[in-house]
Amino acid sequence: MSWLKSRLSKNGWMRVGRVYILPTKFGLAFAAGSILMILIGSAYSNNLVNLLGFFMLAILFTAMIATHNNISGIEVSRIESIFGFAGEQFPVSMVVHNPTKYSKTNCDFTIRGFKKAAQYDARTVISPQSDSRLLASFESPARGVHRITKIVLSTTAPFDLFYAWQIRNVEADATIYPKRKGDLMWSELSGNHLADINRDNGSENYKEHSLYQDGDNLRRVDWLAYARGHQLMTKKFDEATGTGLYFDFHKINLNGNELRLEQLAKWIDLAIQRGQSFSLAISGKTLGPDRGLAFAHRAWSELAKFSEEPAPPKAQQ
Repeated sequence: MSWLKSRLSKNGWMRVGRVYILPTKFGLAFAAGSILMILIGSAYSNNLVNLLGFFMLAILFTAMIATHNNISGIEVSRIESIFGFAGEQFPVSMVVHNPTKYSKTNCDFTIRGFKKAAQYDARTVISPQSDSRLLASFESPARGVHRITKIVLSTTAPFDLFYAWQIRNVEADATIYPKRKGDLMWSELSGNHLADINRDNGSENYKEHSLYQDGDNLRRVDWLAYARGHQLMTKKFDEATGTGLYFDFHKINLNGNELRLEQLAKWIDLAIQRGQSFSLAISGKTLGPDRGLAFAHRAWSELAKFSEEPAPPKAQQ
């Protein structure tokens, strides 16, 4: 069945939104048993055996219609934020809407181009006229931002005799962070391991306000001014010493950009585990200093989006 489905897909015979259906292995065995019963009943002129065979065929056709209806009409509302680390599994949460008057159950989904690892809450009932969330995990591809354009909704409910599926267009990105690996210690970062985030109470001297820039410390945003209708502003303070960490992509003593990115991903992971603040310098900009899981995801996203920097132009002779 999977071979036939892949052939239909490659030949472009499947249309978006149309429901397709094929018997499962159990369905094929059930159909063969039904036909066998009818043949035996005809050979021995046994009406009871004939009745059983036709009853099994009736169940088969009823299951086909029920399976088709179970997947038909489901709409994809959105795919929520997708991120993970290369070489690991990453979860995907998809919100679907059931506009029909009937409940749907045992609905599954896959993403074109991604290898599926596991399906969660597959038997959650999608109530009529309501939304529901489907969860699944997939094997992470290589580092980077991967565009998701098609998903496949499927089901075998209610009798597991047929497999029905339909293709849906979506627009989402899967941000895959670098692997968290590397053997360097922070102290090996050419001495660049200090920032200015941890201060004693009363040691900060206010300097000025400035417009918020991407990567600014969210704890320094003037939320009161923002609530009063002003632009998003950041409070600036005089510099002071502290114990934060400063990670600079260009100063890591490793050969190869991917090794540097993997080392940075591991350092960021260690920093949030230990509750330490850090800054990240990469691709001509600096994030932080800040701390916490939300800031770590911002930093990992910058690593995922990193591309080779163009070489400087040669000087004219």
